[in-house]
Amino acid sequence: MTMQNVEQIEKDVNGNVSPSEKEAIARPEETIDQVRDLLFGGAQRSIENRLVDLREEMQATFKELKAEFEKELAAVQAMVEELERNSENKQLASHKEIGAAISQLGATISELGSGRSGK
Repeated sequence: MTMQNVEQIEKDVNGNVSPSEKEAIARPEETIDQVRDLLFGGAQRSIENRLVDLREEMQATFKELKAEFEKELAAVQAMVEELERNSENKQLASHKEIGAAISQLGATISELGSGRSGK
């Protein structure tokens, strides 16, 4: 409130100041807050409600993304485990083939050695 407004309130028709006017003069900060609430309170509450809605929407989206990520991660882990099993099976098969080839080579060498010793 400006000083001019205060003077006008003090000088009403009867020269008396009402209790509410005295209160407004005594606490101008509260009066300004009340006026601000009257002017902008609805908009502020609307913004706060929208923010709450957005927060809830973001949390729901986050939960969906998290569930989808966990599902994809499980699928990748299953693929890695399958690749590990296939790799182990191929490695075992290779070892068996190498073992068989070594055995066959040993038999061939033995045959060659026995063939020479007979000459």
